[in-house]
Amino acid sequence: MPEIKATMAFRRADGKNSTITVTDANAGLTAATLNTVMDTILTKNVFAPEASDFTEKVSGKLISTTTQDFAMITV
Repeated sequence: MPEIKATMAFRRADGKNSTITVTDANAGLTAATLNTVMDTILTKNVFAPEASDFTEKVSGKLISTTTQDFAMITV
């Protein structure tokens, strides 16, 4: 089963970017929903990494990762 995570990147007041990652995200997450969540984060202004507020959205992604484990054979 794939691992699903959502990432949201924001520009900060100091010009740097910061990313928030949500693990175990819903695979049905839409661009509209992610945009709404990011708008809420900007409006509520609850994150300020290194005392620098988020000022704008940079990108949002839904990432699916599938891992295949292999049995090791001793020779």
